[in-house]
Amino acid sequence: MIDPTLQKIAWHLTEGRNIVILPHINADGDALGASLALGLALRSMGKEADVLVEEEIPSNLDFLPGQELIKSDSQKTYDIAVNIDNGDITRLGGRERFFHSSRVRLSIDHHATNKVIADYSYVDTGSAATGEIIYDLILNYLKADMDKDIALCLYTAIVTDTGGFRYTNTTSETLRICADLLNYDIDFPYVIKKVFDMISYTKMKLMKQTMNSLLLFGNGKLAVSYLTLKDIKNMKVRSDDYEGLVNIGRNLEGVEVSLFLREELDNQYRGNLRSNDYVDVSKIAEKFGGGGHKRAAGFNITGKLDEIIDDLVSAILPEIRGVD
Repeated sequence: MIDPTLQKIAWHLTEGRNIVILPHINADGDALGASLALGLALRSMGKEADVLVEEEIPSNLDFLPGQELIKSDSQKTYDIAVNIDNGDITRLGGRERFFHSSRVRLSIDHHATNKVIADYSYVDTGSAATGEIIYDLILNYLKADMDKDIALCLYTAIVTDTGGFRYTNTTSETLRICADLLNYDIDFPYVIKKVFDMISYTKMKLMKQTMNSLLLFGNGKLAVSYLTLKDIKNMKVRSDDYEGLVNIGRNLEGVEVSLFLREELDNQYRGNLRSNDYVDVSKIAEKFGGGGHKRAAGFNITGKLDEIIDDLVSAILPEIRGVD
């Protein structure tokens, strides 16, 4: 079935010439993989496509093809801006100006809490990853050719947001798409190894510190962990070293919700929430100005750590069954 919004998005991308692609800050495998896949497809169609990313590319994603498209800034004026895998336009950081200054603003996402205002916004909460949507857009709307590089980017996008097909967002359509992508001779064991298995020595130290901070509430059904600026003093930490630390609590037997807090500036924290079976953590994140998915969400919060933990625990415990 042809979707009219995706059809409009494809029309503008086909008619446009200079296109800027904007994944969210601290781009993960889905945001970066989907962005590079779209950029490569547009380049193959003769378009000028840039992927603007503020941060250094995470080491677990440095194998992705298409990184010649990546720029940290630009002096160009773009016809079209595409917001990718991002439900809050402020999470573009300093690149937000490129979105607003472009002639046509497009947005493609799969977050239920998406609140981006664009000329054309497509949100499919049934897609496990934005990479699934980009796959559909490239093949069925842009009618661009799939190749090994694009397939590798899309496979990485999807495998990242499904936790290697372990999360409940994985569907039969997810697996069908990935089965097709494997036809392009991508080295999928290497993708899994890079995305999930290889970690830096610094990250290993962060994991140890996170475990040491672990607190349990609600009969062991809520796990809370954190890292402060003092904890990481004298460490050379990359943004991707924090990736997955929230799962330390999530993977503990009996835990339904895991909360991980990391201090970014004095008394300013980034919070990550994960749930295992039934708690919709996106609703909890929204109460604190954030958003995300039912099983994975995030937010920013300011205050003293002990007070933040108290407030968050008070908000989370009523959502967990069987807590006294």
